[in-house]
Amino acid sequence: MSEEASGTQVASESSAEQVAQTETPQTFIDAEGKFQSGWKEHYLPEEMRADKVFDTFSDVPGSLKMLGSLQGMIGKKGVIIPGEASTETEWDNFHRELGRPDTKDLYDMKIPEDLAEHYNENFMAKARDMFFDLGFNAKQVAALTTFEEERVRAILKTNGEADAKAILDMENFYKEEYKGDWEIMVQRSNRLIAENTDSEEEQQALLDIIGNNPIVGKFLGTMSKRFQEHRVLTGTEQPSGMSPSEALTEAKKIESTPGFLMSDERGQLMKDVNIAEYQRLEKERDKFYKIANPG
Repeated sequence: MSEEASGTQVASESSAEQVAQTETPQTFIDAEGKFQSGWKEHYLPEEMRADKVFDTFSDVPGSLKMLGSLQGMIGKKGVIIPGEASTETEWDNFHRELGRPDTKDLYDMKIPEDLAEHYNENFMAKARDMFFDLGFNAKQVAALTTFEEERVRAILKTNGEADAKAILDMENFYKEEYKGDWEIMVQRSNRLIAENTDSEEEQQALLDIIGNNPIVGKFLGTMSKRFQEHRVLTGTEQPSGMSPSEALTEAKKIESTPGFLMSDERGQLMKDVNIAEYQRLEKERDKFYKIANPG
């Protein structure tokens, strides 16, 4: 090789070396270790690029930290809490591990038969949906259902006591307004019902209405008085408006009321579950016995 050709070759190699030194290779990580656009396409196999877990990686330090945490969890027992980037399937698996049933219909949310009229089916359906979406397990839903039942019963008890007090207050008002005539009005009302009903069921139903609304008792008592004055009701009357035999029958009828003397079909006594009604019937019975035994 001539001296001139040799010099040309050396110059060419030197130029190539300088070009190689001045060209900067493409990188997807900056000086601070943060991933740059296109890093997944460059570093990850194609089948892994769509995995959302890699969307949470933003830099090398964070990725290494996560890798170390995952390494530390290997072999440990427990449930891993999903994050914001977790899929719906990952959340479903998480809730299942904590005890949520596979479907919302598996929640035991039975409504007690005696409270059915006080529950709203649409509300219960929405509650079931909400419990499932929030991941509640069966035990949690059972506890909430029991709590709701106790809440409804407490409200009904409070309302019932308030209604009983209102009835008693109204009755006391009429007693004060009509003095001794009030008892006579009640007796006449009961007699009007007894003589104008076709069955004991009808008679008892009307007596229950009077017991729950003294205004009705006052109205029927006044009507009975008008009938007597116009001789629509006949028969020998005691000053109270009732014969001794009629009074004795009424007293015995009160004593046969379920729960008054003997426990009702649920094994309960009226004085234990509705003291206001028990006291009202007790006074009514004693009044009839006085009429039946005036001596």
